[in-house]
Parts: sequence; structure tokens; C-alpha cells
Amino acid sequence: MSIRLWGWLAAAGAGLVAGTGSGRGAQPAPAAPREGVPAPAEIAVPEGDGAPVVTDGIFSPGEWDDARRVPLTGAVELCLKQYRGVVFVGVHRLGSAKIGPSELCLAEPGGPVLKLHVSAQLGEVVVPAEGDPPPFRFGFTPDWYANELRRDMDEAERLQKQGKSPMEIIAATSYPSEGIEFAIRRSKLPGPRWRTRLGTSVLADGKPGWLVHPAGTTERTTEGWQVLRLE
Repeated sequence: MSIRLWGWLAAAGAGLVAGTGSGRGAQPAPAAPREGVPAPAEIAVPEGDGAPVVTDGIFSPGEWDDARRVPLTGAVELCLKQYRGVVFVGVHRLGSAKIGPSELCLAEPGGPVLKLHVSAQLGEVVVPAEGDPPPFRFGFTPDWYANELRRDMDEAERLQKQGKSPMEIIAATSYPSEGIEFAIRRSKLPGPRWRTRLGTSVLADGKPGWLVHPAGTTERTTEGWQVLRLE
């Protein structure tokens, strides 16, 4: 399996779902600032009953039964719970929707913005207040983990040699997934209130899109972000 093929499929997958691949659909429009718009109500994250979450992207029976569920759209819901110092965040598809590359921003009041990235690889970056952000440190996941968007790369290489298109290869070789499952240690942000911003690519009813929650927020400032109460 070549590194070139891996990158080719990763880029094609992002283009399929988020519309950001070169020549494959429109770029998602940047979010407009929420000047003067109040943030959503705080969400109290419940303490789970100990049922483990395996971060494989499959929302197995029993894993999230003790979670708080927050519908974001008709195609996506947010699942939240904590247990023994670990905060679990699930980005769960509803119906036949598909969840693709996603990013979860975390911050404390006055602290730096940490962006956790999930695609064919996991990575993290600190978002600066101004200027171009540095590149992601892929494979760098201190105090957190999530499920990569995995594919059978041997089969993908075989299909590529047969002349199959990127979209055909992705459809034929992707492992089953119902969304993204994050597991984040409380020590990542030790305070009792986390500010969060989710960006996720969604394919629903055959239409790709980029979902931001809370809507209209930006990465550079935590104004209007969702607050998770972990007390």
C-alpha cells in the first residue's frame, strides 16, 4: 500500500463529504461571526454508569445509553457523557447520513484553542489568535483518541489498478462507521467548563455539507461556543 494512494483516498473522501476536494464541489462557506448572539445553553454532561465506549465509530448497543443526546440536525446528533476522568463525545449519524472528516475545538476561558482533527489520520493543532495556523501534527493525540476513517488499503490499491474511480474505491473499501467517537481525558482541559465548537462533514440525502455547531461561530474566538459543564 503506497503513501500516495493513502493520501489520494483521504483527499477524495474529504471532497466527497465536505465538498473540499480539488475540483469536487464547492468549498464550505466560512462561518459568519456571531456578534452579539448569545451562546447556547450550557449542557450538563452526565456521569456514565461505567459502560465503556470503544472508539471504533460503531455506536454499539449499551455504549451510549447513559449519554445526553443533543439533536443538531435531522441527520446528526451529539452524544455526551463522562466517566472516571474521561469525557466521551459522539458525533452520531441519523438514518442513512454519513459522517466524514471532523474537527472538535476545545478551550477554557482565556486559554488557547485546541483543534482535534479526525480523518484518515488523527492530529492536533493550537489555533493562533491571528495569522496562518501551523500544520497539524498527525499522530499527535495527547490525552485524547478517536476513530480514524479507515479503509482496506490493499483492496483499494487493487481497485485503483483496475481503473476504478476514487468514489467507487471509497464506497467499496471503507470500514463501517456510524460517526466519530472521541474519548478525551479531563486533564486535557482541567477546568469544570469546556467551551467546544464542532465542525463535521455530512452527506445527507445525497448532498454534501459542512455542519458547524454552534452555527455561525469561528475558530479564532470562543464567542458563542457550546459550554459543557463537567461538575
